Amino acid sequence: MTPELRKQLESCETLPSPPGVATQIINLANDPKAEISEIAKILAMDPAITTKILRIANSAMYAQSRQIENLRQAVVTLGLNATISLALSFSLLNSWRDEEPEGGLDYPLFWRRALLAAAVSPVLADAAGSTDREEIFLTSLIQDIGMLALDRSVPWIYKGLGQRQTYQEAIIAAEQQKLGIDHAEVGGWLLDRWHFPQRIQEAVAASHEPQRLSADHENSLFVRCVALTSLIAEVFLDKAEERGFQILADAAHQQLGMDKDRLGQLLQDVSSLIPEAEEVFETKILVDCSAESVLEQAREALMLRNLQALQVVENLQDEAQSLELRSLELEESSRRDALTGLYNRQYLDLFLADAFQQSNDTQQPLSVAFADLDKFKRVNDRHGHQVGDRVLAVTAEILSANARTSDMVARYGGEEFMIVFPNTDHDAIEAICQRIVDAFRQTRHDTGAAGDLTVTVSIGMVTHGARHSFVTSDELVEAADKALYSAKSTGRDRSIAYDQIAQLKSAQR
Repeated sequence: MTPELRKQLESCETLPSPPGVATQIINLANDPKAEISEIAKILAMDPAITTKILRIANSAMYAQSRQIENLRQAVVTLGLNATISLALSFSLLNSWRDEEPEGGLDYPLFWRRALLAAAVSPVLADAAGSTDREEIFLTSLIQDIGMLALDRSVPWIYKGLGQRQTYQEAIIAAEQQKLGIDHAEVGGWLLDRWHFPQRIQEAVAASHEPQRLSADHENSLFVRCVALTSLIAEVFLDKAEERGFQILADAAHQQLGMDKDRLGQLLQDVSSLIPEAEEVFETKILVDCSAESVLEQAREALMLRNLQALQVVENLQDEAQSLELRSLELEESSRRDALTGLYNRQYLDLFLADAFQQSNDTQQPLSVAFADLDKFKRVNDRHGHQVGDRVLAVTAEILSANARTSDMVARYGGEEFMIVFPNTDHDAIEAICQRIVDAFRQTRHDTGAAGDLTVTVSIGMVTHGARHSFVTSDELVEAADKALYSAKSTGRDRSIAYDQIAQLKSAQR
């Protein structure tokens, strides 16, 4: 960038800039220690953005296995970084779409292109095997932000281009001829100025020349996906149908190694998603544009030129659905303990932190039960670990059978288990825990030749609410642990509430 152009950009009073909410989200995106509560606090200032995040998270673009009803569920399901990227996307979109044209830029066409590129990105990211779909969504949406900056600082730059603004090569040629650079470089400079994450700056700056990054570069796949979303958007915006399927197929093969069959399926998937994308973005994206000619070529590319072609396509679709289902199953299995099938400690920590925050927000009680099998080491020592494993599996069944669908049962570690009871007061958890203790007393475990045995359980209970209020979820767990210790030290085979500890200590004296 020449010093003259930089000075012109810096002195432009109407240069696009992030709104206040977006600036806070950018800071959060650069903070490796960011937490769920921080993004929730920021988005509380703009409920419209939260609504859009929930809408897109529940859309066909994401195909979640369950309905996401609130922001915390979205963060747990999508991940904190993904939610931050979506929030930043909608914040910038809301701020910039209402700005008035300054020069020759065709704003309606510009925004349709940006929204199409964003809508394409999740499908393309999945097809390319990228796990950065939300960051690609954000970067695809803003990859041409340099055009807005140039339109304001150099108003004559796009005059006379007209419908040729549909094509990146026409825009780039005009920019290079008049300024010696293109808007990708300006976009990268802007994002650096606004302190965007480095990889997003890099992807925007290289969006016209993704080959600048070697294939083994850590951001190579990310940059190539962003660049290709823009070319795919052109297919759907091209009224003159100059952007043929073969041109796009060559680019897809060069950038991602994608063959015609995969590209054809991708275009059809994108075409079916556009109506829902228009609902999410609350605007008509295609208007009178049509890519029917290219889609027809895409459909032809999918055929195997024999009578079984349609069946093959159906099989491919079934396989894709099966792979997606297996992916969801793998995601669920990663949250589960292999032996007992209960949720594992890692997911427990996430769930409990979320439930604790929700309890504070809604002023509803939250109860926790910490359960430990009595003298379990003796079972392993006398009867072997196979018997011990069967006892643990039966333990999981007993706990799950006596918990409610709204409760969460997890294996804490070894022979320790935890149940989280949202919206549950002290009296309710006391009754449930006593029922669990009784169930363990009545259960017989087959050890083979050594006969049956009974394994009892000790439980520590605590409720975060009116009687006791804790600062963190860790303090809540620590209180439950103290109650469990009290149950162990006063004879085992019982449940003790945190409230009873002091009373029991006095009785022992």
